[in-house]
Amino acid sequence: MDYDAKEKIKKLAASIVNIEAKATSEGRGPTREEAGLKAEMQGSISELTKSLPEPALTVVQNGPLGGGGGFQATQGGYALRSPVEAKSYKNLYGQDGYDWPDKDYNFFQAVFSGRHHPGLTIRAMTESVPSDGGFLVPGETSELIHNVSLENEIVMPRCFVQPMKSNEIKIPAMAIGSHASALMGGFSASYTAEEGEIDEADPKTRSMELNCKKLTGLIKFSNELAADIPGGESQIITICGKGLSFYRDKAFLKGTGAGEPLGILNAPCLVEVDKETGQGAATIIYENLTKMMSRMYAGSFKNSVWVCHQTAIPQLLSLSLSVGLGGNAIPVMTESNGEFRILTRPVVFTEKVETLGSKGDIMLADFSQYVVGLRSEMRFDTSIHAGTAFATDMMLARLIERHDGQPLWNEALTLADGTTEVSPFVVLGERS
Repeated sequence: MDYDAKEKIKKLAASIVNIEAKATSEGRGPTREEAGLKAEMQGSISELTKSLPEPALTVVQNGPLGGGGGFQATQGGYALRSPVEAKSYKNLYGQDGYDWPDKDYNFFQAVFSGRHHPGLTIRAMTESVPSDGGFLVPGETSELIHNVSLENEIVMPRCFVQPMKSNEIKIPAMAIGSHASALMGGFSASYTAEEGEIDEADPKTRSMELNCKKLTGLIKFSNELAADIPGGESQIITICGKGLSFYRDKAFLKGTGAGEPLGILNAPCLVEVDKETGQGAATIIYENLTKMMSRMYAGSFKNSVWVCHQTAIPQLLSLSLSVGLGGNAIPVMTESNGEFRILTRPVVFTEKVETLGSKGDIMLADFSQYVVGLRSEMRFDTSIHAGTAFATDMMLARLIERHDGQPLWNEALTLADGTTEVSPFVVLGERS
């Protein structure tokens, strides 16, 4: 059974790679049929991995920004990595969302036409202003947008996603505290003699509250594209999906928490490693990286990834360790099968964190310790009356989605030595 499951995973992964390669070679995003087929195969892979023995393994997802959606080829087939499970709309929400009833006239055509269509009678409303809504996006179309977004994201494919049925949800979490007094959650233990008195533990838990924030994306396009929607539909889905991924990632990585998710760079549990004495401005040295690793919570190390601004690439590529007296050197950042690694952990390059020399230009993070609350429904509406759109024969559309995010940790953990603080999220401080 183990062998059969792995073989099926390899075949499904190969099929997904072929779909992605075909779209890339043709210079386009996935079509509606391709995106649906990929989501179905990813769901099958997720189910098959559950039958594998411990440790639970899932196929490596390695999309354009390291966030998921593709599969990394290796000499032995397709690589497996623990522990983050492949995510898709169906994995998260099952069959939630209404079905679009007209198979000959799609959702976007109905919205752009400006005419009545029975499938558009369901309108999304806010809890405070019933008239403030767009058209509720059908579940199958939401699925395509979500899945395109997941392919291009850093945080969402790796984090804990909590589906939300309402705008607020409370979930239980542990208080972190200090291992000098008790383990996380308040667990403590001691050896006692027979019939000796056992010290009572005082479990410490807390309630985390997620409150949906509204993310509104605007896109402007020609009426010709709207008229040619059978070809333009996949383009609009791709634009919306990639747009969501960009702004969600920015919020999850460095959001303030005020009217937007609380990003890692502003979280109270973040551990910051100071620059070395005499270190030059806008530089990264080997000691920075080893000290960052030493401040990563040990239980998070196997899930951690380096997230670096792409302006840090020259610095990282030039780092090496001297070996012996012959002038030989070993690079600190290595590459294998198209994936970079530093000190054994994968590296993701992005523009969504701070630039070289700023606090947070390089981060070591275990995103499984970040939670995202996500509403399943999206709203979509369009207008020709905004700005100069009417004069230029352009159409303005908006996509609205609601979500929230914050780390599961409320503070850094103090180790049993009583002084060292560690966290699932470690950044390098400013070097100016």
